[in-house]
Amino acid sequence: MGFRRGYFKHEPGAPQPLSAVAGRRVRFEEVDALGMVWHGRYPGFLEDARAEFGRKYGLSYAMFREQGMAAPIVQMQIDYRLPLHYDDEFTIEAVLHWCDALKLNFEYFLKRPVGSGEELVATACTVQLLTDHNANLMLTETGFIREFREKWRKGALHA
Repeated sequence: MGFRRGYFKHEPGAPQPLSAVAGRRVRFEEVDALGMVWHGRYPGFLEDARAEFGRKYGLSYAMFREQGMAAPIVQMQIDYRLPLHYDDEFTIEAVLHWCDALKLNFEYFLKRPVGSGEELVATACTVQLLTDHNANLMLTETGFIREFREKWRKGALHA
């Protein structure tokens, strides 16, 4: 866990972050003329990890839609460290940090295998607000979000 950059501060007494990992391989269409992944592809990689997180913890985009909710991204930061190239295998870890407000603070770690270890190629973070389908900001926990947060508070969700 030596890769932690610290986009979000862990508050004392807050539940531990939750994480999920998605595996990928760079496709030909994702590289530029230099053979490196074009920087504009990275938001899609983050989405792959968020989708995997949603499957693992029951916080999928389908659930949001079924509940009449949305979770639009209002902030994104990507810090590129090393380039990915065509056919590179890599993983994207999505880490959700607790926030008392109704928003999703995700931190990401993109890593590729090197020898017997791995190297960090990029870090990122996104902030998503919870809204209804009319883009009205949600201020109180309801439905499956309340259930998810209660389980997380009680330690019933495991990373």
